[in-house]
Amino acid sequence: MNENAIPFEGRTGAMRTSQWLAAENLDGLGDIKCVIENVFQHLKVRMQDGKEQAKIFTLKFVGKDMELVLNATNRKTLAAKFGVDTKLWRGKEITLYVQDGVKCPSGGKCKGIRIK
Repeated sequence: MNENAIPFEGRTGAMRTSQWLAAENLDGLGDIKCVIENVFQHLKVRMQDGKEQAKIFTLKFVGKDMELVLNATNRKTLAAKFGVDTKLWRGKEITLYVQDGVKCPSGGKCKGIRIK
């Protein structure tokens, strides 16, 4: 055995090294309350599938390292709750949860993070 290897007994979401929050990180945890720290725009981002996105928007949460990439559904939910000016989203508490049957970028169905 490699001398640098140690037993791992955590959640599979902890195995991810991405800066982006994914359903795998939250699956099975129920509703997760978070406070929005900021909204960011990232330019020319290489995603996990290797494809480069020209522009993505993310939510950064108070006390959390990973950011949530905003898809259209979650962006519309936030706009309905707090208005279309993203400055008004800062400091607002939201609840994240995992929903099954969400349309995946690959075209199939998978689990995805939703906001309520």
